[in-house]
Amino acid sequence: MTQQGAPRHAPVPPHTAAPAAAAPDTARPSPDPAPRARTHWIGEHAVVELHGEIDIAGLESVGPLLDAATAAVTPPGLVIVDLRTAAFVDCSGLGLLCRAHRRVAERGGRLRLVCDNPLVIRTLHAGRLLDVLRPVPTLYEALREE
Repeated sequence: MTQQGAPRHAPVPPHTAAPAAAAPDTARPSPDPAPRARTHWIGEHAVVELHGEIDIAGLESVGPLLDAATAAVTPPGLVIVDLRTAAFVDCSGLGLLCRAHRRVAERGGRLRLVCDNPLVIRTLHAGRLLDVLRPVPTLYEALREE
């Protein structure tokens, strides 16, 4: 690349050189957008991990598993919904979380939400659910709050 009006082989001044490529963000691996859920147990507590984009298209793949976990609650059961690997949650996902919270409460249990993604936290705030679901950033904190 040469400066306009300069001879073809003239060097490009340093201040007009293309910027170096930005270093990749290594703080968080890029999430898989495909919605899926996985349930595992820690003692008597069900932990439901929601992965990918939790939106209207993904409800049919993650909803039944979350419903199964909330149906199994017996007092004073605890269901933990882990959203740390969720890339996105829309209003349909918020509805799913509200339904899970209600089902657990009706059965005398408790629901704890684990979330450290600022975009998901912002969605919870916009939906006025921060005070209801009270997300914590780690699984350890969710278990400690029992």
